[in-house]
Amino acid sequence: MSTTRNYIIVDDDPINNIICKMQLEIALGAINIKTFELPEEGLEFIEKEFVKSPVPTILFLDINMPSISGWEFIDQYEKFIEDVKTQIAIYILSSSVDPRDKDKATANKYIKGFLSKPLDKAIILSIADA
Repeated sequence: MSTTRNYIIVDDDPINNIICKMQLEIALGAINIKTFELPEEGLEFIEKEFVKSPVPTILFLDINMPSISGWEFIDQYEKFIEDVKTQIAIYILSSSVDPRDKDKATANKYIKGFLSKPLDKAIILSIADA
């Protein structure tokens, strides 16, 4: 792997968060992973922590969440300063099969890719080596 990174998972499904975290640990070993079931808490964490000490991070973001959607999360994320945004690579991780979601993800400059749940080792390794 080329760089040490942190990982953030923002998904309202606690089971998916556990699975993602386990898959990341299996694929990459001991790494720093933060999970958030409330997207607002994920945004708050990014806003507070990345201003102080930005670190290269991969963020896996669900689309369909009850409080705010992944798209609303992205709208809020876009308001952060550029120094924060350059440290985070966002990947949509969703069970959505709606082609409009994939198109919307592809059109957004802050979203690096659209991945289908569940996250697997091959995908993790390809992202980690990028």
